[in-house]
Amino acid sequence: MHWIARSMYEVYRTAIRLYLRTFVEFQVWGQENLSETPTPCIYCSNHFSSTDPFFVITLMKEPVHMVIGPGFSVPIVKHFLKWMEQINALPQHRKEVIPQALFYLLKKESIYIFPEGDLNNQVEFREFYHGMAKIYKEFQSRLSQQLSQEENSSLPHQEASIIPIGIVSPRSHVKRKSATIHVGENQYETLTVLSGKYYANIGKPMYFPPDMPLENITEQVRKQLEYLIWDIKVNKFWS
Repeated sequence: MHWIARSMYEVYRTAIRLYLRTFVEFQVWGQENLSETPTPCIYCSNHFSSTDPFFVITLMKEPVHMVIGPGFSVPIVKHFLKWMEQINALPQHRKEVIPQALFYLLKKESIYIFPEGDLNNQVEFREFYHGMAKIYKEFQSRLSQQLSQEENSSLPHQEASIIPIGIVSPRSHVKRKSATIHVGENQYETLTVLSGKYYANIGKPMYFPPDMPLENITEQVRKQLEYLIWDIKVNKFWS
């Protein structure tokens, strides 16, 4: 990440951390799974509120390039997102998402993606898109090509990995705002968690064989995210 983009990102993230410490009870489990996993990697989460992208970037020390859609349609905000090297996933830029994600991963910089693409209703997930799996498989392929070209290298072999992060908040703490975001003919509602409780459960890194179909990778990640949320509600605490 360019030093200007990184500086802006650090200021932005510090402000969010300060906000969370002041107004939100943000409980995190599985932090050790981040410190034990070599980067870069592909972080992913379920998506139930418009504040998710702001909160989750405080979980890791490294800056991430997040795949963002509707946010890029908001005046002023879109410029900050671009300056901070976030990935534009609006319809007219969708073909550029995978190439951009690979560009950053090959520079050893991690990305973050919400496979649902839009907010779920907190009762069940929306359908997961296969973009995350496509990025994973292409990155895995590029790493294999690099390894074959550097057979005599003493450097450790890097593996592609996906780190699932299950996030959840009591439904009473998720507030619907009157403002909606318009992208073409589509409208996206704004749901926020501005105070109260917000939980994140970080899973272990996931690895998949090169020949695994996109659908299987997507489904396994989906099931793991479901488990991480269930784990919060049943084995951690929930009130």
